Amino acid sequence: MSQSAPSLPDPRQYSATPPVNNDFLRQAGVILAATTADEKEMWQSALKSSLAEHLEREEMLPISVALAMADSQAVYRTLWQALGDALDGDTVVFALPLVLVAGSKGAARLPGELADPEGFASLLGRVGLVSDPARVAWLPQLLHPDTLAGVKSSQLYRLAQGSADAARDTLAALPAAPVSLSGEGVFLRYVVGVARRDANGELPIALSGAVGAWGMPLMQSLNAMLKTDGVTLFTIPRAPQALTAALVAGGQARHEVAMQVFASNRIRRLRELSLEPVAIASAHEGGELRFTLSARGDVKNWEGFVWPLSPLDSVPLIARQFAELMADCRVDDVRFVPQVAADKDGEVPVFFTADELSPAGAVIQ
Repeated sequence: MSQSAPSLPDPRQYSATPPVNNDFLRQAGVILAATTADEKEMWQSALKSSLAEHLEREEMLPISVALAMADSQAVYRTLWQALGDALDGDTVVFALPLVLVAGSKGAARLPGELADPEGFASLLGRVGLVSDPARVAWLPQLLHPDTLAGVKSSQLYRLAQGSADAARDTLAALPAAPVSLSGEGVFLRYVVGVARRDANGELPIALSGAVGAWGMPLMQSLNAMLKTDGVTLFTIPRAPQALTAALVAGGQARHEVAMQVFASNRIRRLRELSLEPVAIASAHEGGELRFTLSARGDVKNWEGFVWPLSPLDSVPLIARQFAELMADCRVDDVRFVPQVAADKDGEVPVFFTADELSPAGAVIQ
């Protein structure tokens, strides 16, 4: 039976002994321990200034060490948010994540650039996402997440201090990333833009927040721009955010949609075979969550899905999303493994199926 409060342990490993001489870790700890809002704000400002000084000098090693050696997700999140604040200047580089659900019967290739970038920019103005399209410069190419992740924080800091034109010209050299597929897949690409704050510090584009009424017309426009013969395409745009935040949000959105596609396909297949689906969620050494859909007494028709956890992923949120997805799919037997499981059994990755777990409490047999 489904658990009323789905729960999974966090399998990520944090540093047991963070370096005592790293000022960023020390400051993050003080922020988390602050007892008043004023004290917290003071230390947040100090951490932001310290990070900005290192970014200015391109001294990235202490920042990288602090993020790698954080002893909790709360410390990591505090450092990450402060780094984002330090990268926020008069010129803002942002990205709009696109989750692409595509399918084809044979080999196919989606374009790596928008067919009508001017129409894209105009549409965002008409639907209210951009207040002044003339003040926003969009790159035409679709960028791979690895390409954006490769842009160094020190470079983003320099771009934030310079002109919007200089930032656009620098980013224009990033390579477009067409999507090659054969069969069905879920892919992630980004449309990157640059804008300059006005005299009041305001941007001409709404960053962060939820997808509003603009989501549907933008989806339809992007589907038309990326239309490819022989490919069924469903484009899911997410809200634009500052570049570092967009990388995190896009990765989470891509995995969430991929989990939905996996569940829909496998549940449909099991029911076509007159089998009742059993859903199992488990956390594994190495920092992964794994999900399976199988049936009792059947050893052939199960399938698994892997969610590799990034530092900012929320395990409780993902567990809840999976439980809600199974409820929407009318899967009654949903099991959550209460302890961290092994990564492999010998050389074989561990996935739990219906006959391997007790329905009550999902206790490993």
